[in-house]
Amino acid sequence: MLLRLNIKNFAVLENIELDLYDKLTVISGESGTGKSMLIEAMGYLGGKRASTEDIRYETSSSVIEGVFDFPDTEKLNKVLDHYNIPIDEVFIVRREIMQNKKSIIKVNNQLVTLTALREIMAEVFTIHTQDAHDDILRKENQLNYLDLFIELEEEQVYKDYQMAYQNYRSISTRIKELEYKDRNRLEQLDYLKLQLKEISALNLQNVDEEEELEEELEYLMNYETVHESLQTIESMFNSELSIETQLYEINSTLDRIVQFAPNYESYREQLESSYHLLRELNSEVNRDITSLEFDENRLNEIQERLSSINYLKRKYNETFTGLIELQGNLERDIEALVNFSASYEELQEKKEHAFKKMESYAKELHQLRIDRKDFLETSIEKELQDLDMLHSQIEISVKEGQFNEKGFSNVEFLISTNKGEPMKPLNKVASGGEVSRINLALRTIFSTFENQALVILDEIDTGVSGYVATKMAEKMKLLSKTRQVFTISHLPQAAATSDHHLNVYKEVIDGRTVSVAKYLNDEEHTYEIARMLSGSELNDAAINNARELINSSK
Repeated sequence: MLLRLNIKNFAVLENIELDLYDKLTVISGESGTGKSMLIEAMGYLGGKRASTEDIRYETSSSVIEGVFDFPDTEKLNKVLDHYNIPIDEVFIVRREIMQNKKSIIKVNNQLVTLTALREIMAEVFTIHTQDAHDDILRKENQLNYLDLFIELEEEQVYKDYQMAYQNYRSISTRIKELEYKDRNRLEQLDYLKLQLKEISALNLQNVDEEEELEEELEYLMNYETVHESLQTIESMFNSELSIETQLYEINSTLDRIVQFAPNYESYREQLESSYHLLRELNSEVNRDITSLEFDENRLNEIQERLSSINYLKRKYNETFTGLIELQGNLERDIEALVNFSASYEELQEKKEHAFKKMESYAKELHQLRIDRKDFLETSIEKELQDLDMLHSQIEISVKEGQFNEKGFSNVEFLISTNKGEPMKPLNKVASGGEVSRINLALRTIFSTFENQALVILDEIDTGVSGYVATKMAEKMKLLSKTRQVFTISHLPQAAATSDHHLNVYKEVIDGRTVSVAKYLNDEEHTYEIARMLSGSELNDAAINNARELINSSK
């Protein structure tokens, strides 16, 4: 639900700070006071595209902020997780619309896109108007509403169809990719073969080869330094008083005294180890001096190979290991192109099989919709009769159409509002009062199946009065039993049933007109309903009628 709404410099709404409550809140006020802008601001929190025309005159920006208690639903939690927004006790949604800068959208102080905001808030609240373009009246949404009512998504066949449809699409995509490749297949085949020939010529097999070559190159480049250093060490070993001889003599001397001076024992042991280490070093140096040779041909060979490797690394923007992997990928791609016909035919067979499976499930779904639509037709007619549309008839047309993620059913809600009149789409109903009643009837039915914690009704009761107005007020009240409901209403019956009554009016402050929103106390509530009953002129009769209406609505 929406806990708090803050609006700053939004059209005539200069500074609105409202705490909001559960159940039914009716928003009333004379025409032009800014009631619709209040709902418009809520629409911005739902993801309405920003317009700088809504920024208050002579100000640089508008700020709309809502504090929400989000419903704890699996779908909403998945959406929040997708956008990396942590679950919290409250969520602060903020829109800032600026004259010369990009608008800012935040959820709990985290920047989000308009698309993300729409996806999140679609699970939190919905706004319904009398407009024939309201989502529930549009044909493209009516399949979803039918499926919602008959709980089709709970059926195993629905889940089976989803998998079959995705499989069919996946195979179809792969076929299109093959067909696209086949247009230039021979040209591409020649190009890939040329690349493979160039890389294969290097015979790249050992992933450590480059590192080993660089080490060998470094050695050959420093051969003289290594050889001269080893000769120096050799001469030191071969001198008359070499370090090896001296170490041996010291150790022998210590050996004679350790029995009398035990504190030298540890030194003697370490010197003995050092002596053996020096002998090993002497042998290694002698062996290397004898075997080491400078091979200029090998040096040139390594330099040429590393140069060829580095050329291909730059050309293909790959590492040495990447070149080896690229060679394998090229071999597989060439094989796939050579075997194109076999792969294409195999995929075509798979596609045909996948289509039959998908079609079978789609037919089952289609038949379930036909078999169960009567229940929804009857429910809508009952709600409409309760709203004094006694002769209305509803027909849900379910015909075969194009395959999509929900099957191939083409669903449209049709209505005849009077006896003898032909069926026509809901959004073609001309009477505003009838549209209001149809909209509210549908909303009452589908509210049981929807998870939004907030429903906003924007003047959907326009054009009705008397008995119908009373019934519409009852429907709104019923709707508010399970969720928070805000409604802009001109009906005194709706105001009388409200749990909270918010009045919007205009004031002139410092020479500027501003809209003010105020919760009415019991006396103000009665007077506002009296105004709604009689017009701007208040009298005792209107006030008494208002009190009676309030008492009868309890």
